[in-house]
Amino acid sequence: MGLSDFLMFFANNFLFSFAIIAVSFTMGWLLYSYLVLGRINLREALFEKDNVAAWVEFIGAFVGPTLFLAASAIQGSASSNIFVDLLVCLSYVIGYVAVFTFLRMASGFIVRFLTDTTGNEIVILNDEIFKQHNVAAALFSTALSVIFANMVRFMDVQAQYIMESILVVLNIFIFSLLSLVFYVLLLRRKTSLVRELFIDNNIAEGICFLGFVFGMESLLGGIVSVQTEFHLNEQAMVFLACMFLYGFLNFLFRRVFTAALKIDLWNEVYEQNNIGAAIGIAAIYIGVSGIILHFIK
Repeated sequence: MGLSDFLMFFANNFLFSFAIIAVSFTMGWLLYSYLVLGRINLREALFEKDNVAAWVEFIGAFVGPTLFLAASAIQGSASSNIFVDLLVCLSYVIGYVAVFTFLRMASGFIVRFLTDTTGNEIVILNDEIFKQHNVAAALFSTALSVIFANMVRFMDVQAQYIMESILVVLNIFIFSLLSLVFYVLLLRRKTSLVRELFIDNNIAEGICFLGFVFGMESLLGGIVSVQTEFHLNEQAMVFLACMFLYGFLNFLFRRVFTAALKIDLWNEVYEQNNIGAAIGIAAIYIGVSGIILHFIK
């Protein structure tokens, strides 16, 4: 391939990817501004009030997932005709962003449901982030967006794949929910997720929770990606086995980490709100996920 051919190839692929990313970001911005935020002035929250929670929400629950879904749409390109390929990828990214926004709108309902069922005062997610400057709530919102984006990226509208994609998404949803229930139950021995995130604004716990979710979603998404042929029962069994292994290895590494440094991680995160310790725990979650995926591949 000569220099001119290489430059043409680079230009075509750059313009192809740029068009999809631009559509994804523009559409996502409009839906995020008018449907998710409503009357909230994002510019004021980010630049005039210098709201850190708003920045965490904006980057973690909008910018990151939107670009991730655009990349997922580009990755699915297959036609030799670049214009047909572009139309197909654009249709996918539009569908991805639309469904993701719909799920994001459910985040507020999820928070209201959690606070109501635990006997606490009902919390409005946007108010916590943009009015109360609650960074922990923004991290929770980001964690939900990670789950939603991981589900949406496996959606397919082609007739021969639509049922398979629905089953994959349902599988991811079920095991994501199971992992969250397990996390919440472990936490309830001494405290509660709602109290730590929405009442105490414990940023350290928010980081731990986001790390746990990111590691679990990376694991579930990675398992689906390496599966050459879809078998529902086989996928569910692998999900279950890896979920238990994920929990066991995290428990083991945290024990080793605690013994080596001679510290009480629970006290550091939940009593001292130690952000550094929380980052270490989040790194363990993500690292364990990577270890498991490495052996699966």
